[in-house]
Amino acid sequence: MNKTAKKVLVVEDSRSVNEQLVLSIGSQLYIDVEAAYSLEEAKQILDTQSDKFFVAVLDLNLPDAPNGEIVDFVLDIGIPPIILTGNISDDLHDTMMNKPIIDYVLKRNLNEIEYVVEIIRRLRDNRGRKVLVVDDSNSARELMVSLLRRYNLEVFEASNGHDALKILDDNDDIILIITDYNMPKMDGMQLTAKVRKKFSRNELAIIGISTTGSGTISLNLLKSGANDFLPRPFIHEEFYCRVNQNIDAVVSYRILTDAADRDFLTGLFNRKYIFKTGEKLFQNAKRSNFTLTVAMIDIDYFKMINDTYGHQVGDMVLNNVASIFFEQLRAADVIARIGGDEFCLLCVNIDKDSDAELLFERLRKMITDYPLEIKDQTVSVTVSIGYTTVLRDTLDHMIRDADTALYEAKEKGRNKVVRFME
Repeated sequence: MNKTAKKVLVVEDSRSVNEQLVLSIGSQLYIDVEAAYSLEEAKQILDTQSDKFFVAVLDLNLPDAPNGEIVDFVLDIGIPPIILTGNISDDLHDTMMNKPIIDYVLKRNLNEIEYVVEIIRRLRDNRGRKVLVVDDSNSARELMVSLLRRYNLEVFEASNGHDALKILDDNDDIILIITDYNMPKMDGMQLTAKVRKKFSRNELAIIGISTTGSGTISLNLLKSGANDFLPRPFIHEEFYCRVNQNIDAVVSYRILTDAADRDFLTGLFNRKYIFKTGEKLFQNAKRSNFTLTVAMIDIDYFKMINDTYGHQVGDMVLNNVASIFFEQLRAADVIARIGGDEFCLLCVNIDKDSDAELLFERLRKMITDYPLEIKDQTVSVTVSIGYTTVLRDTLDHMIRDADTALYEAKEKGRNKVVRFME
């Protein structure tokens, strides 16, 4: 799945269903949608835009592709599909689930459109969410990793509990661990107990899994701290159901705990958080524990975007920029929306000015290279960035220096990166 792709492709020959899908996806998720009514129309769109789509919603029976040919065509391009069908037999179910599809949806009524929207929402939101699969069986581990990656999750894998703990130490933002029960060196029950010393059930979910599905095994895992247990063999839908339920529970907990520190629109941190956390980083930098770089980022001509396209598009621009921040910045970097179209970024341990310049140039270029595409319009977006690596007497002083550099970037014509010079 293309991690930078932003659009959804809908291929459905029923005009009413097609239009309802396009309207629901676009209005609820602020995602640009391309519509086709046949395999031939889909080919024309994908001929020039195949790298723009992160998912396709496909009718299984099209006038020019009555036997599901559209599915293999889209899969060959590398776009994962959600399948729409009027009915499904056992044979068709098995055929579909043997392909790397996301899911299939029965077109019984228009309420199923909401289910499709929810799947797409999950695929979008799963970007950056980390899952760890722990299993000593290569084939079992590869199957689960493949299924999870279809849902746009970032997946790590380990063959035993010891290796799993090392991965968790380096990635403490992992949201879900799926662990086998029987493993060498450290089994699933021991791993679960170790993880629970650091993370609660609310903070990190654990699903135990075993081919021996006795009550004792599931009970041991649950009492050790697992959130759930799944016996093998499992059908793919049940696997996804358990995974999604456990991820949703952790995300809901994080939303509640983060609400006071997050910007409601973009999901970035807010002004309050940047000063609270930034002060701790600043004091550590003053004690020479690490270096601190402060940057101010502003979307160029944002008022003009709002005036030209409307505030809904303005919100989409903000979310588009925020998603690039999420993708490009390190976990240790702190990025906050501190005003309407203004962001503050704190980076630790960027040791050279040249490294900071490269980071901010990459951000600037990425935002420029990925404009927002809405129906038949392309909304070009650029940012100006000012930054400083000079440690001052206060964090506020460093932010003012970065703001001075930002003002200089705008004076020089915008869409530029400027370093503060004493």
